[in-house]
Amino acid sequence: MHRKRAIIFKAAAQERGEKDLYVESIESLGVACRAIPVLSFEFERLDELTTQLLDPASYSGIVFSSPRVVEAVKRCDVDVANLWESHYAFSVGEKTGEEIRGLGLQPIGCEAGTGANLADFILKQDNLEKPLLIPCGNLASTTIEDRLKDGGVDTVRLVVYRTVPDPDLEENIKRVLSEDQGSSLDFVLYFSPSGVTATLPILTKLGVDLSNVKFGAIGTTTEAALSKVGKVSFVAEKPSPQHFAAALRAVLEEAA
Repeated sequence: MHRKRAIIFKAAAQERGEKDLYVESIESLGVACRAIPVLSFEFERLDELTTQLLDPASYSGIVFSSPRVVEAVKRCDVDVANLWESHYAFSVGEKTGEEIRGLGLQPIGCEAGTGANLADFILKQDNLEKPLLIPCGNLASTTIEDRLKDGGVDTVRLVVYRTVPDPDLEENIKRVLSEDQGSSLDFVLYFSPSGVTATLPILTKLGVDLSNVKFGAIGTTTEAALSKVGKVSFVAEKPSPQHFAAALRAVLEEAA
């Protein structure tokens, strides 16, 4: 019987060498899965971020929208565990929350799963008279800031990293496809709109047959990006391996 095959396009997850939990969760469903790093991150304006981190008295807290934001804070070499101990540390997603704990801070809002949900969670908190610091990437949406502004909470947005295509993306795609010659590609899974933009032209260029491929996304913004090209089959409710696997399991059961 043909074993279904999937490719996940995501940021390189394993800086410390741990196994990719998304790959493991998908392979637990009997689907062969490979992860291809689609994006790289270049940090910038860390001197400005350092200045803000040394001034916690001006803020009610920090919004951490991704693990890269946590990495940017780490690179500033500021004792945030001490300086920001009494401040909010809001997190979009459980993975980011884990990274925040590594800073010595206690994250809240991790279960929100999306920027919109996190903004709604933030608006329910007390003691938000001062702005929230929002370090982010150059491609980050303004959903959180817009909702907070509408709710009367001020924010300070600071772009601290840039998202660029991985320089080896096309070669990595070629390598994975060549290693699995003779097997059809059943699922292509995305974590970000920029991943969709970076990879679909390459897949088309390489002549990959996408007519029977089912495309999956984490989150509503990635879903929207796939919808623009008419290629969304399933969406994970939250950015976690368990939710992604659950969404894919429903597709597999429907096809059984």
